[in-house]
Amino acid sequence: MLEIGILLLIAAIFIFLAIRFPKTKDFDFKKPHRENNDQVVLEAQKILSERHQKKSVEIPEEKIEPEVSDELDKYDKELSGLLKLARDKINDGKYSTAEGLLVDAVCKDNKCAWAYEQLGVIYLSIGKNLSDAKESFQMAIKLNPESAESWFGLGKILFSDGQLNSAIEHFQKATTIDRNNPEYQAELGKAYLEIRQFGKASKALKRASSLDISNQKYKELASLAEDKHREHSRASKIS
Repeated sequence: MLEIGILLLIAAIFIFLAIRFPKTKDFDFKKPHRENNDQVVLEAQKILSERHQKKSVEIPEEKIEPEVSDELDKYDKELSGLLKLARDKINDGKYSTAEGLLVDAVCKDNKCAWAYEQLGVIYLSIGKNLSDAKESFQMAIKLNPESAESWFGLGKILFSDGQLNSAIEHFQKATTIDRNNPEYQAELGKAYLEIRQFGKASKALKRASSLDISNQKYKELASLAEDKHREHSRASKIS
């Protein structure tokens, strides 16, 4: 009887608890607000990203200027060294030494246009071996048609030979390649003066004078060409 009484007591307790408290499935165990925390993190990241982008826009990127390289650096190291040394000798007026260096350069590379060009410059400067100067300039142009110095050098040789129209063609080519060289413009103007095309002479010489404002000779020649042009224009109207 005692055991039955205990069982009845336990059953009564369970019934009481079932009535007194809600079912476990009805309990509302609220989970931590992880979703809300994740949303806060995402918003913070978005703000930081926007600030970074704004800062990147406000601060301009630093421009990197390309390095100015020597035109002779395009050759291999040994040849470049020979050419640079020859250039220094030319600038110092030591043409004989420079000639030897340039000949050595051509022996190393017979397609070195710059070496031929400078050999022509040397031969023309010393006023001798004009045939060698002519051949050197022609070879330089063959290897590099954009060699303004070679076109100009050939023009001077033709001018000295009295071949004025051919000289003008070569001077024009030189000024087309390098329009801002006052010497090229001046020689073109002088050639035009010789064939009495005073308008073209005036234009070229004015250009030379504007490029080298300290050169009094260019100014005088430009003034002379302008006067000749006016006289020729008046004479043409009268006739």
